[in-house]
Amino acid sequence: MRLLLLLLFVATGLGQSAKPSHVRRNGQIILRGSVDRVFPLFGPVDEAKWAPGWDPLIKHGSNAEAGTVFTVDSPQPATWIVTRYDGKAHDMQYTVVFPDRVVQLDIVCQSGNSSETRCDVAYTITALSDSGRQVVEHYTQERHDERIAHWQLAINHFLETGKRIEPHE
Repeated sequence: MRLLLLLLFVATGLGQSAKPSHVRRNGQIILRGSVDRVFPLFGPVDEAKWAPGWDPLIKHGSNAEAGTVFTVDSPQPATWIVTRYDGKAHDMQYTVVFPDRVVQLDIVCQSGNSSETRCDVAYTITALSDSGRQVVEHYTQERHDERIAHWQLAINHFLETGKRIEPHE
């Protein structure tokens, strides 16, 4: 009986390791500004104030409302949708559709004190193809931490200087 179960297990492919098709990574950044000043900077239009190369093309909606749809060409072509936006709770969610994957980006900001904001940033990636599974496999917690650390650097630079950080900084 055990041999039969083992053969069935191997024959159906259950014994093979498959590339992951889904991953969620969480992290937190600390920004030097009040939550009312910081939170709008995560809107698609206002993000261009601090993010080098960010150039959204709004198809529907505005900077800060659920249902806004926009596209970007860089670094990869994608369609973005603001799927949740609560300006009072400082909570928003994007759904981003790439040819090989779908990403859910959750951002929640809270006042640390009058001059500091803590933002929880979570990426959930679901693969739609083999190339999407490679993205999932390589999106480690370390990679997520690096990404949001750059956000923290760029946003704090903008909050302090009023200027977008240079791409090489």
